[in-house]
Amino acid sequence: MLVSRWALETFGQRAPLIRQGVADALSVALDNARDAQAAARTDHTHPFGFTLMSRKFEALAETFEDMGDVRVVKPAGSPHELVVLGGKLLFPFRYARDRSVSVMSARIGEGRPSALVRALFQRFGPEPVMRQLTLHDVAPQAAPEAEALAELPPETGLVLIAYACNAHAGLLDAWWGEAELLDRAGSLRWHHCEAIPLPAAGAAGLTPLPAAAFDQGAVPAPALNPRTGAARLVPPSAGEPAPVTPITRAEAASGE
Repeated sequence: MLVSRWALETFGQRAPLIRQGVADALSVALDNARDAQAAARTDHTHPFGFTLMSRKFEALAETFEDMGDVRVVKPAGSPHELVVLGGKLLFPFRYARDRSVSVMSARIGEGRPSALVRALFQRFGPEPVMRQLTLHDVAPQAAPEAEALAELPPETGLVLIAYACNAHAGLLDAWWGEAELLDRAGSLRWHHCEAIPLPAAGAAGLTPLPAAAFDQGAVPAPALNPRTGAARLVPPSAGEPAPVTPITRAEAASGE
């Protein structure tokens, strides 16, 4: 699968391997969560959800730990470490349990996004298409979390990784891109969203990603044209997934 212009502009020549690393990390996290569920021998999916909640961040950190420009930060008050790679903060979240929900109608967080998540969008998300909301418009309680992120450069960009999964089927699909947070319910407006090819069943693993390899080989031809500003509101051209009218749906409490 060709790499889009957005991915190349975001991650440079490393985009194909970074995309592969994200897919592998998600697959490993899901495998670990399913193993925990099986070991618990219970019909309740709490073991799956709690394991996935931590492992999705840890697996990303493990996958990219040997890269020279990776940074792992743990904001005050957060139980998770966040990966910043090449100035892009990778944030994975589950948007659905099955394929009945379109990623275009994805919501982030359970009910209301956490103060940390709102602060991430406020500081590092893309410029909103509509009126720029202030921190207190969307995140009235996020000021301490925003201060905790002050160590990161202001030009850091937020890259969302949205995936659908469940304890029985495992990882169903995954997407990455940029979006703005629309409201306190966690609704998103995608500025760019594209599918991440997933490894074949049973083939997932933490693929070593030596930094030297990223400077070798030809740059893949972009699959999509860049769409910025008002152009993002134009209907997609052939080959891009058609937008779906957002239908809000809260993520399950487990595995957010």
